[in-house]
Amino acid sequence: MIELKDWLNHSSFQIKPFQTKPWLIIGKGPTYTKLNEVNLTEYNTLSLNHVVRELKVNVAHIIDIDVVEACADKLLTNCDWLIMPRRPHVSCRPSEILTLEDWKNSIPVLRELDQAGKLVVYDLMFGETAHGDSQIEVNYFSSEAALGILARLGIKTIRSIGVDGGRKYSNTFCDLDNETNLANGQPSFDLQFEKLEKIADNYQIDYRPIVEPMLVFVGADRSQLLPTKVLEYSIHKHATRPVRVIYMVDLPVPKPKNEANRPRTGFSFSRFVIPKLAKYRGRALYLDSDMLVFSDVSALWDIEFGKQKILCTWQEVPEVWKNNPGFHPGRQFSVMLLDCDRLPWKIEDIVAGLDRGDFTYAQLLFEMCLVGKDEIEDRIPPGWNCLEHYEEGSTNLIHYTAIPTQPWTYDKNPHGHLWEKALTEAVSSGWITAAEIEEELEKGYLRQSLAYVKELAKNQTAYGEPIPVESPDVGNSAKLQHLVKELRNARAEVIASAKKLRRTQAELTNTKDKLNAALQETDKFRRHLDETIQVTAAVEDQYRQKVVALENDKHALYRSKTWKLGRLITKPVELLKKR
Repeated sequence: MIELKDWLNHSSFQIKPFQTKPWLIIGKGPTYTKLNEVNLTEYNTLSLNHVVRELKVNVAHIIDIDVVEACADKLLTNCDWLIMPRRPHVSCRPSEILTLEDWKNSIPVLRELDQAGKLVVYDLMFGETAHGDSQIEVNYFSSEAALGILARLGIKTIRSIGVDGGRKYSNTFCDLDNETNLANGQPSFDLQFEKLEKIADNYQIDYRPIVEPMLVFVGADRSQLLPTKVLEYSIHKHATRPVRVIYMVDLPVPKPKNEANRPRTGFSFSRFVIPKLAKYRGRALYLDSDMLVFSDVSALWDIEFGKQKILCTWQEVPEVWKNNPGFHPGRQFSVMLLDCDRLPWKIEDIVAGLDRGDFTYAQLLFEMCLVGKDEIEDRIPPGWNCLEHYEEGSTNLIHYTAIPTQPWTYDKNPHGHLWEKALTEAVSSGWITAAEIEEELEKGYLRQSLAYVKELAKNQTAYGEPIPVESPDVGNSAKLQHLVKELRNARAEVIASAKKLRRTQAELTNTKDKLNAALQETDKFRRHLDETIQVTAAVEDQYRQKVVALENDKHALYRSKTWKLGRLITKPVELLKKR
C-alpha cells in the first residue's frame, strides 16, 4: 500500500495531466444527472463511494468496506487508483481493530489493486484535529475527506458535481436509498458544506460546485433557531434542485451610534451581509425565520432580474396588523431576491452611512435606499409572502409575523397546525433531534404542549447522538464484517452497561444522601416533638394543680361563715322575686 504522503512523489502521479488539469469530485447527489453536460476530459476525476460503479475515474475514494464489496467488479476497470482510510468503516463506523492490511487478505480486489501498486492509504480523523501528511480530518461525509486529500496534494482548482445538500441521491443511485442514504444517522447532506468551505479557505483553493445550489439566507436570532430548522426542512421537502440554507445568527454586525438607528431585531441588518457571504457572485434569496414553505423555491429562484438588483413582494395590511402603526404596507423585504454580482454592499459602510445621516433607518429597511428606485421591483408573487394568511393551492409561503401568536410559543394561532405538522415531520425524519427539542423547551423557546414531539425522534441515542444504520454483510468479507459488528455491539453494550451502572450508582448515592438528610430532619423533628411534649406535660400539670387549688378554695368558701351568712340574706330576696 502507498502512503498518501508518498503518493505525491509517485511516478504515476507526476504525469502531466495530474499536474495541469483541475480536479472534479463526483458524488451521488441529484446533480449527478447533469454529468452528461460536463466535458470530463477537461478534469482529473475523483469519485465518491458507489460512483465508481457507473463511470471510469482517475481516483476512487471509498471509506466503507461494504462499498468496496458492492463495487468490487468495477474497481479494477473503472479507476486508476483507490484511496481508502487505514481503518476502513463498517456501517459508517471505523473497524477499530482491523486495518486495511487485514481487510486486504479477505477481499481479492483490494489484494489485486495493492499488487498493482494502485492502493493508497491515509489516516481518517473523525471530529479530531489532523496532524501529519497522511492524516485527513472529517466531520461528517466522505466529500470532506476527498477535498482534504486533494488539498494535501496541493491542488488549487477543484470542482464538484453530485456533492449536494438535502436528503436525496440522484435517481441513478435510487437502489441505495434504503441502504446507504444518510446511513450515518445525520439529518442532511447540508452538514458537509461548512467543512468544505473551511478546507477551501485554509488551503486557498478555488472550489465550487459546477451546478451551484440555490442559496437561501435566513435571518434569525437564537430564540428562533428551531423555527429556522423547521423552515429549512420545508424548503428541502419541496425543492427539486439543490438548495443550501444558511442561518444568519449572531453575525458580527457593527451597531449604529444613534439609538434610533439600532436594529429592531438581532438580524435586521443581516440581509445587507448576504452579497459578501455569497462572495458577490450569483443570486441569493433572503427569508425571515418565522416562515414556512409549501412549494418548490425553484419557481421563486428563477424569476429574472432584468435591470433590477432586488426583487420583493407587495402586501396590503393584513387583518392581524390593522390599527397597528408598526406595520408598513407596500413593499415587503422579508422575502427578497438579491443579485449579488451587482450589490457591492459592506455592512461597515452601511452603518457608517447611518451614523453620518446619509439615510434614516426607515429608508434603509423599508425602502432599500442603497439601490436606485428603478433597481427594485415587487415582482415576486404575493403568494410567496402570505402574512398570517393561508389558502391551500395559492399560498407558497406563510409568514407568522405577529410575535405573540407565533405557533412555536402560542397554541391558538389559526394556522398553527401547519407549523406543528411540519415540526412533527422534521422530528420524525431525524432532521431535528430529541435533544434539540429538549433544549428549546428548557430555554422557553418552544411551548411545553409540544414536548410530545420528542418521542417521535429516530436514529439517535438518548443523548441526541445519531445512530448509524447497520449495512448488510456482503461479499467475500461478509463474515468478517459480521464479526466486527458483533464486537462493536458487545463493546457498545459494555459501555452502555457501564454508563447505566454509573448512573445507578450516582442515583443510589443521591438517594442515600436524601435519606440521610431526611433522617436528620426526622431526628430534629423528634427532638423538637419530645421537647414540645415535655413542655406540654409541664403546662398540663401546672393547670391541673391550679384546678385542684381552685376546687379546694371553692369548697372552703362554701364551708365558711361568710358564705352561710350571705345565703341567709340573699335567699329571701330570691323567693320574693319568684312571686
